[in-house]
Amino acid sequence: MGFEPKRCVVVEDAAPGVRAARAAGMQAFGYAPEGTGDRLAAAGARIFSSMAELPETVDPLRRRVVS
Repeated sequence: MGFEPKRCVVVEDAAPGVRAARAAGMQAFGYAPEGTGDRLAAAGARIFSSMAELPETVDPLRRRVVS
């Protein structure tokens, strides 16, 4: 799509997807609606448990990359 990996975010619910995102140089967010998301965190994701949290979770990152 023409974007630098550091400007991309990936939302994943599986550790292999988080590892792939991190290997590509992308920021990974781990969706863990049930449980702690330990496996996602261990793979390198920032954990969130509700899709309602996603905008506020991503926004600080967006501001940092755009600035």
